[in-house]
Amino acid sequence: MRRHRQTHSHTWVVKRVLLSALVVGGLSCFTLASTFALLTAESTNANGSVSSGTLYLGNLPSTSSSTCFSYNGTSPSTSPNSNAACNPLTGSAVMYPGGSAATAKVAISNPGTVSGNTLALYMPSCAAANTSGAPSPGTGNPCTTGGLELTIAETDASWTPQRCVYPQTSGTCSFLANTLNALATTKNSSTSMYGLGEGLAAGQTRYFLISMELPSTAANTLQGRAAQFNLTWNLSQ
Repeated sequence: MRRHRQTHSHTWVVKRVLLSALVVGGLSCFTLASTFALLTAESTNANGSVSSGTLYLGNLPSTSSSTCFSYNGTSPSTSPNSNAACNPLTGSAVMYPGGSAATAKVAISNPGTVSGNTLALYMPSCAAANTSGAPSPGTGNPCTTGGLELTIAETDASWTPQRCVYPQTSGTCSFLANTLNALATTKNSSTSMYGLGEGLAAGQTRYFLISMELPSTAANTLQGRAAQFNLTWNLSQ
């Protein structure tokens, strides 16, 4: 019996030791969790923004007293940045074979805040019509082969030619056969434009002198006929 009580006492002591260890372990877990803290710091750059610039095209022909803009008088955000309603380049100029050329002046500008890298043009249409008041017009087409000859020179702000940009790309412009027809048939859309060298920086203006004449070899069928054409200028990045 005495041995039995000793075993019991030994078992009880072990249990108490284990229980104490559990309590200490539990306290240790609690204590460790409470001693770790997160250190944080913050600063905020508030109200940052990224804005897009504007790329516009100004078109001022000598037949107009006010500049026509590419955004058609409304905000480009609500309408295409394209305007097909600018004034025509020329009035009702009357020419004859071998006679004086008809000329037109146009100032092309970039009033936006973004520079355009490429300035180009194309002729989406050219059609024959009767000259107003002609008593007996012919049947020829001045837009086709044998018709009008066309040159485009870049000038300074006083309209003094500086270099030829069509059909040559340097020096003084010379009239060559079928140049109106070549432009109207090969450079007639936004996918087949004729480049005009460098573009237009923001706030920059470039000046162009457009000249046309009937060759001395023009057919008699071109009497009383007119060429009606559109010329579109394109500025892009």
